[in-house]
Amino acid sequence: MSAWRPPEEAPALPWARITESLRLAQLGPSPHKISARIPDDPRRAAVGVLLWGDAEGAKKIVLVQRGFGAPHHPGELALPGGMVEPRDRDLPATARREVAEEIGIAEGLWELGCFPDGVAKARVRFTPVFFRWEVPEPRFRLDRELEQVLMLPLAPLMDAPWTTERLERHGLALEVPRLELPQAPLWGATAFVLKAWLDLLKRADVAPVRD
Repeated sequence: MSAWRPPEEAPALPWARITESLRLAQLGPSPHKISARIPDDPRRAAVGVLLWGDAEGAKKIVLVQRGFGAPHHPGELALPGGMVEPRDRDLPATARREVAEEIGIAEGLWELGCFPDGVAKARVRFTPVFFRWEVPEPRFRLDRELEQVLMLPLAPLMDAPWTTERLERHGLALEVPRLELPQAPLWGATAFVLKAWLDLLKRADVAPVRD
């Protein structure tokens, strides 16, 4: 399948719609099946879901591509994040620290809320923490284990040509979301979380803002 090439510009999604989607995520069972098999004593981590935009709303989401020589998940697309450390006050603090360490963003982040936990391949339980990020010109300082930062327009991702791939993980047969991008496929635990959230975002009853 050919790679999906997102448009450069797209309508902003109102911040109220983003917060409504996170509220919906907390109302029922976990929106992604993999969370049903979280191990009893998992390792803990957090990832930052940075939504860049302005007063009108969220325009782009920030992903990172691991370096091709990285010891873990080389070349894969992911959300910036990592393991909890003793100095971290809570999971949002872990996400903030990891975002600062990986891509150099420490200021201008407003916490919007958390999404239900996911489980990574190494039996790591991770919490996605959503942040509103408003700066005129996004600038990054990359960790040496990263290849690049991607900023994907948010609204088109909801209707992108996602496919599924059958895998077995933690004793559970799964249909794993997958999106072919020019840089690399978006799949695995990152895709699980993002696709589940995007599906809730479609249900959030607030219309997009258009230019």
